[in-house]
Amino acid sequence: MEPGEIIRRRREELGLSQAQLGNRVGISQPAIKKIEAGDSRHSKFLPKIAQVLQIPLGDLDASLSGVVVPPAAGGGARILGERDFPVHASAEGGPGQIIVSAEPVDFMARPAPFIHVRDAYGLLITGTSMEPEYRQGDTALVNPHLPVIPGEVHIFYAEKAGEARATIKFLRRATADKWLLSQHNPPDGTAKDFTLPRREWQWAHRVIGKYSR
Repeated sequence: MEPGEIIRRRREELGLSQAQLGNRVGISQPAIKKIEAGDSRHSKFLPKIAQVLQIPLGDLDASLSGVVVPPAAGGGARILGERDFPVHASAEGGPGQIIVSAEPVDFMARPAPFIHVRDAYGLLITGTSMEPEYRQGDTALVNPHLPVIPGEVHIFYAEKAGEARATIKFLRRATADKWLLSQHNPPDGTAKDFTLPRREWQWAHRVIGKYSR
């Protein structure tokens, strides 16, 4: 049986529409339709589809037969509420800095404080500069619309070489041209208190909570 047919049959067994499956995977209904029709045989979303539908990944792509897909949160496809809260990954980009994925790597059930907040998102923490408050593997919950205020943790963003560079830090104070920041666990060669130029680090999104790893 073709992978698209396996996905379609399992989806129908679970009583999901293409739109509902797409929402839980994080892609559109037309994208699910193309995958089921066999037009996207090696979609990068196959692992997530396999996770949501609890299908052995090797059944969808033989080259991934040795990869084990963990159960989705909430017991596979039986998820309470719609999973529409995007979570972005990050990778080390230098001491205390991370590179943020342009596209979400996962979607989770929307946390209560964000029910009506457009563009809110989660960010998987990489690095140890803010331990123990924010540890590697925690998900920072971010509201980009809240005002930037001292005494709170923010994600500070800059664009470098076409990549979204970011750093999660405690904001002590802001001036017209600088962010005055602190980090709990400074990487080697860096200070606990330091500054970043606002000309380069133009955006700051406030963190209002986290999901521990």
